[in-house]
Amino acid sequence: MSRTLVVNFKNYPEIMGEGSVRLALAMKRAAETANIEAIAAPPTPMIALVASKAKVQVYSQSVSSDAGDKTTGAVLPEAVKAAGASGTILNHSESRRNISDLRKLVPRLASMGMGVCLCSQDASEAASLSRLGPKYLAVEPPELIGSGVAVSTAKPELVERTVALVREAGYGGKILCGAGIVSGEDVARAVELGVDGVLVASSVVKAADWESKIRELADSLK
Repeated sequence: MSRTLVVNFKNYPEIMGEGSVRLALAMKRAAETANIEAIAAPPTPMIALVASKAKVQVYSQSVSSDAGDKTTGAVLPEAVKAAGASGTILNHSESRRNISDLRKLVPRLASMGMGVCLCSQDASEAASLSRLGPKYLAVEPPELIGSGVAVSTAKPELVERTVALVREAGYGGKILCGAGIVSGEDVARAVELGVDGVLVASSVVKAADWESKIRELADSLK
């Protein structure tokens, strides 16, 4: 099973418009070289552009739990799928969702053939959310997001505990970790702790050279 690199583009100015395409193309090249799975998560308005031009796996950064055609302004799962996305991130620390929403959304997305990268803030939340059966389950302590201090270095016990708890709960999908991961060394340490991949954002988007940074992270997932 190949390991996974998820890059959350967020809404940084560097990736607006064609920037999203350039970053996604760099991800595609690095993934092919390192033989890993890469998932790009651009802002919603850029999903169709990235999916059509970069030919990389695309996830939305979130979706609405609304349903039906009279839903002005809502970002429906059906709409992001039609735009070319194959899944979505849910419950990121910057876009938290209540459990009732998640219990409705995860099976709804699965019924549409859409994957979910479900985020948690700690090991106990990860174990609880694993019962929803997402394709990916990520643990990210919010205090380390964007800090440049990697969770795999600062809180290795959190990563190990998360892996142990969710596997004990019977979860069979991929476990990811994120928050503060900036280097290949951070990624390699995360893999040693038992995860199947990483979820990153600013360390890639804000890098001076996207190609070399993504390749550094991807090579460490081999």
